[in-house]
Amino acid sequence: MLAKEAYIALGAVGKNYSIEPFLDSNNSYHTMRLRWYIPCSVKYPRWSSIFGILSVELWLFLIMSIVIAAISTTLVGRYSCTSEWQGYKTLTSSLTNVWSVILGESVSTMPYAPPLLSLFLAWVCFSLAFSTVFQAFLTTFLVDSGHKKPIQNIDELYESGIKFYCLPEFNYIFENGKETKVSNVQNHHANCPLYWDCIDWAKYHKNDSILFSDLEMELYYAEGDMLGENSEPFLCALDDGVVYNEGLRLVMLQGDQLMRGVTEIIDRVVEAGLYNFWISQYLHKFKVESRKISLVHPLDEYYSFNLYHMQPAFYLLLMGWCLSALCFMVELLYNRVLSKRK
Repeated sequence: MLAKEAYIALGAVGKNYSIEPFLDSNNSYHTMRLRWYIPCSVKYPRWSSIFGILSVELWLFLIMSIVIAAISTTLVGRYSCTSEWQGYKTLTSSLTNVWSVILGESVSTMPYAPPLLSLFLAWVCFSLAFSTVFQAFLTTFLVDSGHKKPIQNIDELYESGIKFYCLPEFNYIFENGKETKVSNVQNHHANCPLYWDCIDWAKYHKNDSILFSDLEMELYYAEGDMLGENSEPFLCALDDGVVYNEGLRLVMLQGDQLMRGVTEIIDRVVEAGLYNFWISQYLHKFKVESRKISLVHPLDEYYSFNLYHMQPAFYLLLMGWCLSALCFMVELLYNRVLSKRK
């Protein structure tokens, strides 16, 4: 432009490029928002989701109910006059029977005395209601285990301790910012060998946040670089994480006679919505070429439930079989040792 070989500078030109006295700019045609993008919330592991079916209070209540039911059964069984209910006169046998009922298994001996039978019937009803609710929630959690609580605001981002990274060309933003924000960014700055290394750390290791412009992030989403195998996003925008708003504009030489005409044309293009239309067409082109268009599944649609979701159930079943086989072997060896001693 100084050599009179170019008369207009266009593209991602902000007001920081037009502070030279020999340059002038037209009205802004796009507002570029620079904000912090953080790792999106991840799903709970399916094993931990099983324990999340009930709250801590309900798990404690269930344990207390089992203990109280076993103690009550033992006390009622001991006061029985006949020897038919020997399986209910010791705490170990009562606890075994109570545990069998809540798992939906049969007990070794059915009680017949009215007091013990009433107590046993009440426990069967409680176990039936609990197991029905537990299995319903278990199926739901196996299909969708839920997400961990994400970072919701900039204060939580500072307290999380994760690293911050921004391109060197955006360092001017933090030179005149608040001292607390500048110190937080500088003290937790991520030292990445390459730009894409920091992006990979944020995507796969969830240990840093990156400063992006909204339009740049939309382009990455359109190209599929920020989407996983199931079209889930890797990085999410922080609502109050905007650190800088910058209006993009055209830059021309000071006093250029074409400035007025160019400004009028740009204003008409923006007011007619052509600029937004061109951007949407540009992003749509990348979406088609990347073949990673994100698909949103409403909650009321059919959800494919397959054996993958039942892996924890099969693991628990295998664990139970192994434990049962181990108990059987121990009992068999114990009986053989006792028979030899006799």
